[in-house]
Amino acid sequence: MRIVMAFLVVACLLPRTAHAGRSFYGWLYGTEVLPERGVELQTWIIEQNEKYGAQDKESSLWWGPLIGVTDQLELALPIEMEWAITDDNATSFTFRRFGIEARYRLVSVDPADAPPLVPLIRVAAKRDVSARDAVRAEADAVLSFEAGRLHALVDVGFVSDIRPHSRHSELRPGGGLSLRVAGELRLGAEVYSEISFDSLGESWAAAGPNLAWTHGRFWLSGAFGIGVYHVKVSPRVMWGIAF
Repeated sequence: MRIVMAFLVVACLLPRTAHAGRSFYGWLYGTEVLPERGVELQTWIIEQNEKYGAQDKESSLWWGPLIGVTDQLELALPIEMEWAITDDNATSFTFRRFGIEARYRLVSVDPADAPPLVPLIRVAAKRDVSARDAVRAEADAVLSFEAGRLHALVDVGFVSDIRPHSRHSELRPGGGLSLRVAGELRLGAEVYSEISFDSLGESWAAAGPNLAWTHGRFWLSGAFGIGVYHVKVSPRVMWGIAF
């Protein structure tokens, strides 16, 4: 056991540049993927406060490993948990979902061959633990553009919660800019929204600054969303450690 722990510590501390499924944004998926046989652990923390005029507050945790199947295809095995407090101060903590997702980068990752425009497709299927007859399907079309220090990205997502006698669907468009200001430190801004197609959910949107930083095998990114429609604030932070 001591040998295993020592190996993990050394692996985390070795000064190797992260080549990972990172994103420079908080609410948006990136277009970088893991190299073949690469492994990374990712963690996300998400908050949505006072949506739709209510005093409800929600905090969610996304955690899971990512595996590089090829240099352009990676798989993720996420676990999602959720804490919430309502207007009447009732609280709950739930193991919400688990599933599998695939992210496929449509162009080469080789810097010599990679074009400035990089498209990526993401699909996912998740089991709802609290609603045993429900399945969540997710998809994203992501396009990034990089020129010098500037990185721009558009992410159009779709989510559908499917049950035997009902379905709730949402469109989740967003976009952002990220500028490398010093070393591997980046600053920028982004906008994100969730648009409900039915009466089973409501729409909201937020915009705000973002930050990203890479250090060896570790990367961190986040955004502080300020509500522009039906939400007060929606911060989100994520980080990953590549092995």
